[in-house]
Amino acid sequence: MKDTRKTKSQLIEELTGARSRVAELEALTERALLDQRLLRVFLENASDKVYFKDAESRFIKVGRSTAVMFGQSDPAAVVGKTDFDFFTEEHARPAFEDEQEVMRTGQPIFKEEKETWIDGQETWASTVKVPLRDEEGKIVGTFGVSRNITEQKRVEAESAQLQVEVLNAQQRAIQDLSTPVIPVLEGVIVMPLIGSIDTLRARDIMRRLLQGIREQRAKVVILDITGVPIVDSGVATNMNKAIQAARLKGARTIVVGISDAVAETIVDLGLDWSGIETLSDLQTGLRVALQGMGFRLVRSSE
Repeated sequence: MKDTRKTKSQLIEELTGARSRVAELEALTERALLDQRLLRVFLENASDKVYFKDAESRFIKVGRSTAVMFGQSDPAAVVGKTDFDFFTEEHARPAFEDEQEVMRTGQPIFKEEKETWIDGQETWASTVKVPLRDEEGKIVGTFGVSRNITEQKRVEAESAQLQVEVLNAQQRAIQDLSTPVIPVLEGVIVMPLIGSIDTLRARDIMRRLLQGIREQRAKVVILDITGVPIVDSGVATNMNKAIQAARLKGARTIVVGISDAVAETIVDLGLDWSGIETLSDLQTGLRVALQGMGFRLVRSSE
């Protein structure tokens, strides 16, 4: 008959092994308890919206601040609910689809998203969602963190609006500089034009000209085109319209500073400027304008 009794050394070895396994279990338990304490502290104190969801995108654990955002004092009250319980379809549907995509691909998603709440408020969040795995590595849900960036978005929108306003102001300033109206005497204004004139600028010239006539109560307008290098049929037509509009406002219009090149272009194009009063230069134009208004220019004696 076989002797099944263990020697003292075997018993000591087994006892030592058992103690070692107990120590390992105690270490694992302590580590698990530490992990749970750390998770609890994290969920209790995280200011961002922190949440865990199952494969059906139902909340299985959320942070306290998340519960407060959802109008709940107890995070447990959120468990089992979905985004559809708090948000409109506009936000809840894309959020659900994002989570399903994360679980399908195993790839995280980073995005900025507008949150539309059932109570009508709108917020913005910077969100990251990653796959939630079990001990075997199988994806069983998602883990997400959303930071409220509503104020940041508001500041960005105001900054963008301010940039638009500044740009518009700069464009208006450039337009004013490119089509200045200069009052030289009561009832007389000068509009010096410099550079090329296209259809858009020609319309602005007419607008500024009529505005200047109205504001200065001008009786005479002098268009100085000394700085205009090219005049084509389109420019001539628009200038004719501007002059006709000025006449309708009761202002006499004189065009000065026609260069040789511009004069040749007008002739080559067969443009009829016979009905437009033209003079050689601004000095002559001013003299004629003043004489037409009854002023007499007398050289003072030295």
